[in-house]
Amino acid sequence: MMSMNLDDLDNDFQLSKVHYAIQRVQFALCSHANFNSFIRKELDYAVSKLEQNSNKITFDLSEDQLTLFLLSHIENRHLGIDASHEKNQRGHCDISITIGDFIWHGEAKKHSSYRYLFKGYAQLTERYSTGTVNSSSGGLIIYTKNKLCSDMMASWKGFLTKNAPRIHACKKVDVNACEKNPLVFYSQHMHTVTKLNYQVVHYPVVLHHKPIDPDL
Repeated sequence: MMSMNLDDLDNDFQLSKVHYAIQRVQFALCSHANFNSFIRKELDYAVSKLEQNSNKITFDLSEDQLTLFLLSHIENRHLGIDASHEKNQRGHCDISITIGDFIWHGEAKKHSSYRYLFKGYAQLTERYSTGTVNSSSGGLIIYTKNKLCSDMMASWKGFLTKNAPRIHACKKVDVNACEKNPLVFYSQHMHTVTKLNYQVVHYPVVLHHKPIDPDL
């Protein structure tokens, strides 16, 4: 240890981060449940980066621009994490994240009305998703500048619970709270084609930024 210098220690630290990143991908490849957990962690990080820069990455940007910023924090070609925008998936799906044989689809919408959010949900669940064993989850990413985000998400949950059963063959949707983040919730229904359970995470990206600093 005494013969090592600071450069050696820095190199070891960098290599340990690379090994950790590889281990995370190995974890994701073990099962679809692991893959789902991995996607959620990556989504948490990507959303946090957009939110902390909401003074520069604003709601005035287009859905496509915001989504490209989001995916830039997820994609890693060297680790085999492919995060694509508008990849053909029985249509132009906003988000497709692939690791090995597993794929996760997402629709990203700027909140303007609950009907507009529902259009994205319907596209995700009844057009883009295959609902197969390796593709049984997805997400609705909601860009919002609403300063009362919790109220907005509660209203969206009510709208979804009322309207989702009419578009799914199973005529039912279950909604569950997220234990990690009270602004996020999950919905689950039987996929129309495969009859397997399909899970959707409903995730707001809070872009409200209106400082009230006093004049000094």
